[in-house]
Amino acid sequence: MLLMVLLAACSEDSSNTDEPQGSPLQLSSVTRTNSQFTPDEISKIRMYVMTKTGQYSTGTFSGTTWTNTGVTVKEHEQYYMYGYMPELTGYNSNISASSTDLNGDYSKGADLTLTGLPIFTSRDICAIVGVGRVSASNDNTEALEGNYGYLSGLKAENYVNLLMDHLYCKLKVNINVDDDYCLLRDIKLKNVKLTCNYGTDVSVTLKLRTGYGLQDNATIYSPTSSGSSQEHTLWTSTSNDGTSIPSKTDANGSLQLGSVNCPPVVLDAAGTYMKITCDYDVYDKKGNKLRTCTGVDNKLKVISISHGMEYSVNLTVAPTYLYVLSDDDLNNPTIYVN
Repeated sequence: MLLMVLLAACSEDSSNTDEPQGSPLQLSSVTRTNSQFTPDEISKIRMYVMTKTGQYSTGTFSGTTWTNTGVTVKEHEQYYMYGYMPELTGYNSNISASSTDLNGDYSKGADLTLTGLPIFTSRDICAIVGVGRVSASNDNTEALEGNYGYLSGLKAENYVNLLMDHLYCKLKVNINVDDDYCLLRDIKLKNVKLTCNYGTDVSVTLKLRTGYGLQDNATIYSPTSSGSSQEHTLWTSTSNDGTSIPSKTDANGSLQLGSVNCPPVVLDAAGTYMKITCDYDVYDKKGNKLRTCTGVDNKLKVISISHGMEYSVNLTVAPTYLYVLSDDDLNNPTIYVN
């Protein structure tokens, strides 16, 4: 099979030198499926503008004016556009795309592969799942999902609207203390860490097909390297003594530990890849510190999560056998993943 490689030692912005220079391609709007971007969420967008047979220009949309992208188009020509955001400089990412049939016909779609992506990130890594042409900078008509074709217009009318979809899911973690146990002990949390043994990083292959978005069976995640775990500090107390964890029925609710984005493949029903570790101190009701504890081996068991989804994990601190009321049991509680 003939593979048309999009990125082959190309510079930041390049174009086909065998063809006359076209007019700049400008960006009018960026939206995403199921929710809207806020202006500060829109990062550098890497674009590949293909002809049907694979001739291309590459460029990056950035800044607020969305001009001088390095991507050029001729008037009244048919193109096909693929890309992602943010441009992953610093992640050692090798970006490539291949055609979907033997003749290099990009009108049917493309395979876009991102490698060396982080397991944990605060960034919303997205791919283009829809392209639409508009003739004015203030036209924010949302692009149609599954449409990658772009029929260019006059020189002053080559604005593009992009529709994005998430490649990662979001994991949110909260914690509280069992109500009965809270009557006997106070728990002060020091830090919370996530550990993933899936691999040092991940690659994502997107089988982008005309007429379709990012279906689960068309998005392939795989470790690009293995042999070591990745650790992420999700939360650290701002107090040297730790932060008190409220009870389940506390009026202020649970202690919210924050969120992180990760590839959905690392979260499964068996808790194969992901675990959570909590460091905390146990106090009696007189304020005496009784023990320093570490809650380990808490597997995160997540059922049916996919890219673009948000999942909340609720942790509860409770002793194993409260009714026995033994000192060891009271002073060495377990953290349960609900």
